[in-house]
Amino acid sequence: MKEKTQSTATALAVAQPQGGTALANIIPINSIEDVSRLGVAVAKSGWFGTIPQSTGEMIAMTMLQERISPVTFKKKYHIINNSLSVTSRAIVSAFKRMGGKMKLHEVGKEKCDITFSYDGNELRYAVTLQEFIDNGVALAKDGATLKDNWAKFSGDMLYARCCSFAIRKICPEADDGLYTTEEVADFDDAPAAPAPKPEPIKIDKSEVASRIAKAEPAAAPTPAQQQEIVEAEVVEPVPTPAPAAPAASAAPQSAPSAADTCPIKGPFFNVPFSQMEPDILGYLLLADTAANHPELTPAHVDSAKAAARAKGMEV
Repeated sequence: MKEKTQSTATALAVAQPQGGTALANIIPINSIEDVSRLGVAVAKSGWFGTIPQSTGEMIAMTMLQERISPVTFKKKYHIINNSLSVTSRAIVSAFKRMGGKMKLHEVGKEKCDITFSYDGNELRYAVTLQEFIDNGVALAKDGATLKDNWAKFSGDMLYARCCSFAIRKICPEADDGLYTTEEVADFDDAPAAPAPKPEPIKIDKSEVASRIAKAEPAAAPTPAQQQEIVEAEVVEPVPTPAPAAPAASAAPQSAPSAADTCPIKGPFFNVPFSQMEPDILGYLLLADTAANHPELTPAHVDSAKAAARAKGMEV
């Protein structure tokens, strides 16, 4: 058991680079259990927000690996959405310590323009607020308003993005291969993608019109038939009591109301709009159709629109 503890402590010591102040010099770290206890203390401290114990353990191991204190960790790194990110200030500081130089041309709320020089290379890089509005990064989830950080601190956000983009190109070792805090903060806040619009339905007006009018009767009804129709419209039938059924029977389906069916004489006369094909519905909803068929009332049009929407049509 003693040998196992010693080997763990040795492994932790080997993992620590030379230079700086080792956290192990302040808090004895002799085993993985010690790292776990340190992680619990980090998570409970509240210094890094509300984080699980496992994240606290990763922070503890990072501090041991880099031989830095919690204060230095907080200056260099941020935990956002349970992901480790490096602050833009830390990237700029590392870039300058490595010999990089920056010339500020414009640093404002609408634009940031800086020239970066390192190892004989020079790169001028500029970003604008409009650019991040157009690509959706600066927009809230509604896709119309600015996120709170972009609305209040657009100058700081532009400076951070300009520095991280340019330094990553001219001196990639300065960011330790991590995204910046500002970049990670925007990962999950992009506006939701708009719902795809339904494909438009192509309507051949002449072909659909011929289908609707195809079975229209050629001759007008005879006077006797007309008399029957008139009587049927005004005479109320006398209800007769139904004989008692020996057993309960299913209730008959209710017929669709007049406004829910097609009023145009032909093969679709009295056919419910909900049973029609999309191209027929599309034709019925054309302005020309309503103009040529006065029997197609606004109530019919509303019912046809409702049936079209139920089929995924855009009306």
